[in-house]
Amino acid sequence: MRSANPSKAGTWVSVSEDEDVPASLRAQGAFIPRPLPGDLSMRTRTFKVCAEAEGFLGRLNEASGRLTDPAPGSPLVRSTQVREVQSSANVDGVSAALLEVLVSQLPGVRPGSAVNPKVALYLRASDTAFDAVRDGAPIDVRLLCREAAAFAGGDVGVDDVWRDRHVCLGDPGEPEAFLLAAPPGPDSVAGLAQFVDWSAQDLPFPLVAKLALGHYQLTVQMPFRYGNGHIARIHVGLELVASKTLHGQVLPISTWIDGNRAEYWSRISRVVHEGDYEQWIEFFARGVLEVCRRELWLIDSLGRERDALLKRISGRNTGNIRRIVAELVSTPVTNHRQVVERYGMSKTNAIDLCKRLANDGILEPLDSKAYNKAYCNRELVRLLSLQDPLRP
Repeated sequence: MRSANPSKAGTWVSVSEDEDVPASLRAQGAFIPRPLPGDLSMRTRTFKVCAEAEGFLGRLNEASGRLTDPAPGSPLVRSTQVREVQSSANVDGVSAALLEVLVSQLPGVRPGSAVNPKVALYLRASDTAFDAVRDGAPIDVRLLCREAAAFAGGDVGVDDVWRDRHVCLGDPGEPEAFLLAAPPGPDSVAGLAQFVDWSAQDLPFPLVAKLALGHYQLTVQMPFRYGNGHIARIHVGLELVASKTLHGQVLPISTWIDGNRAEYWSRISRVVHEGDYEQWIEFFARGVLEVCRRELWLIDSLGRERDALLKRISGRNTGNIRRIVAELVSTPVTNHRQVVERYGMSKTNAIDLCKRLANDGILEPLDSKAYNKAYCNRELVRLLSLQDPLRP
């Protein structure tokens, strides 16, 4: 039964007494969001914040491409992904997790070996979605279902990912558990189809406003049995890549959400109960601005560290050593085999050069192998692992 007092942003439906949900939320009912608006009347201030955020996204795209290739698997992308999953899945030890991921990508190392299972699951799901969108796939129901299946981590088909029970926004019993998401079943399936149709339109408002509304809608719908929170966050990055605003997954929006959780839920609640989309858009745009500033600081810091390393070897080493050091931002974790393949040199030369860099304190050995020994530059890995780069 529909609520007699629908919000401007949606309606509530009754929940069976048999459902295992908090009593206060059962009395309120499950929330079905209305279709998102095709046009918005926003104040000049909100437009300005959105425009500023889009300007910073452009700066982030330029800076990330200038420093290193923001391609799938690159350290900057892996850094973003590890920090995203650390924030949204409470994975401890982000520095160790990033080092494990980068080591697992080295040639001659079994892919995924020793990587935290939650991190490995996120990487596979994220890479699948971003590769598809980069290749021109639409961000449609099928793609989102494939993401949910990937987050299941097993042999779950795309037709078996739909949620079959009620879930809360926030943790049951905690203050932020303020809403039951859209009920499972036909309403949820139809709501997601309606959302992707809306998202595919050429909408007459700023891209950042579209990102904000899309993130809100996926958050309150929670249509899947698996990975809803991850998917709502990944969707932001997918839209940025699809629109060619960013070349890769280099905006860790989960770090901002995690750091502003109480206000984040409060702002979403205002949309639900008051239909106030604009306050949410402005809040989200300021979040995009904050994350962009952090990532630009990180990229500048990585560039300064690279320049300092080059200065340390100035005038006393070979051209090959300069090439290796100059590209350490792209390969902060390396091994003999990668040096052989990347720079076209012999095993003997690779072993000798890595040993010299280790003696200079630029590389640190990670194992005791004679050949294919792994090394890292600890400072570059440390910078890439900062959850909040502006507060190292």
